[in-house]
Amino acid sequence: MRKILKVALFNEERAYTELDLPASPYTVLDALEKLRLDEGAPHHWGIADKLQIGRLAKYLDQDGSFFELNALCQQLAVLNEEELAVVEGLARMEHDGDAKPVPLPRLIDMAYSTDCCHLVEKVVNDHTLGRFCAAIGFVPEVGDLSDKAFELLDFAKIGQKFRQDEGGVFTSQGYVQKHDELRQVYGTLDLTPKRPDYAILVETSSGCQIKLPLPMGEAVADGPVQCVDCAAPSLIGLSGTIGTWDMLAHRLTYLTVDGELTKYKAVLNAVRCDELGRALTLADKLDEYTLDQKVCEPEDVAVERLAAGLSSEDMELLLPRLNLYSFGKDLLEHGGGTITGYGLIQPNGGEQEHQPAQGGMEGLQ
Repeated sequence: MRKILKVALFNEERAYTELDLPASPYTVLDALEKLRLDEGAPHHWGIADKLQIGRLAKYLDQDGSFFELNALCQQLAVLNEEELAVVEGLARMEHDGDAKPVPLPRLIDMAYSTDCCHLVEKVVNDHTLGRFCAAIGFVPEVGDLSDKAFELLDFAKIGQKFRQDEGGVFTSQGYVQKHDELRQVYGTLDLTPKRPDYAILVETSSGCQIKLPLPMGEAVADGPVQCVDCAAPSLIGLSGTIGTWDMLAHRLTYLTVDGELTKYKAVLNAVRCDELGRALTLADKLDEYTLDQKVCEPEDVAVERLAAGLSSEDMELLLPRLNLYSFGKDLLEHGGGTITGYGLIQPNGGEQEHQPAQGGMEGLQ
């Protein structure tokens, strides 16, 4: 599924992450985990990159919820360019052409109602609309005019009258005119984020989706597939055989039960794993790593190190005089640690598949 919009999610503190929408169920849950939110706690979003949403972006009401935004992008992702133009037109009609925000529930209904409008492609102003209407017989009075006389018509005035009478609008793809009421879809949607009934969802080249792990005793031909959703979302997009993905799905199920899934996701992030076999191997090496979820920035690492050897009075005097970011970064490089969106992950010792990375917002993405 094509991506429509990149958003930044952040909370009242410092936690921050970015993700492309529409996002899969596990990607949504993972983003919320990175924000370290208690249930029901507020979070905020902002547009990081418009990607495919184009001119529709200016109508998005950013007071709406992230879950509503994802639901909107899920529907927009299946629309073609002409249908997206219809949604843009409906949004413009909502405020008589003003680029004012439209509530996300209303935009969702619009995205499901593209068949309630006509789109006349390449008609982008009153002049071209007037010429179109006159040419196809919508203005009976000009039917008997010669070609020369036809060209003398005030097409802009004709087009303006049609547009105003019909309540139509011009979009990037053409003229949009509404002929039916919107479908009321938003009220039927369940936007509550839920853990899926699979650990991994893979897709075959023919588009068939398979939930993993497979039920006991169920056999599937062991062909190549691509991951489209995963309890460890950094693996989405990787390819491999069904058999290998099924083995990893079983591992993820056990890690979830044992409370080790977050550590596993942090390790994958730290080593920048981009190969299925390596991901399977790392699932059995988690005892070689330590995760500190309280650490979000290099500054946190520096403060923890100083607090271990100084009194609170000395800390109060010293902290304003130090470059905590640089100090924390040096500590990370020396100790082989990486700040991920899940916290600080560090090898316990020995040779590890570990690539220290910078902290801050880069490390949280």
